[in-house]
Amino acid sequence: MSLMFMLFALSGAVLVLGGGSYALRRLLAGDGERVPVAEGPGPVPQVESVAQVGGYVPAPREPGGLPPALCAGVRELVAVGRTAEAVGMVREYAHVDEDRARRIVEGLGVDGGVRES
Repeated sequence: MSLMFMLFALSGAVLVLGGGSYALRRLLAGDGERVPVAEGPGPVPQVESVAQVGGYVPAPREPGGLPPALCAGVRELVAVGRTAEAVGMVREYAHVDEDRARRIVEGLGVDGGVRES
């Protein structure tokens, strides 16, 4: 009996899907009026390729390495002798270890650039 019920349910599903397809086709054909159909996405913009290593794609960096406001703050802290706080700021922003942050702080020149990236 359950096999009979499954066959009945399957044939009902086929009829419903077929009827829906037929109705949709008739609806789209309409009164001779053309129904706009959405096309695929537009052209893919060309993006400059970035060298990838494995599955890792590095985040784009700012031109000077550190934002100008952070560089100015670090220079001010170093000027008043608070180098440890300057290293902490760079370490927190750049997510690097303390040695690397210290080298970045030491590498800050008068021109505002960072000598080590």
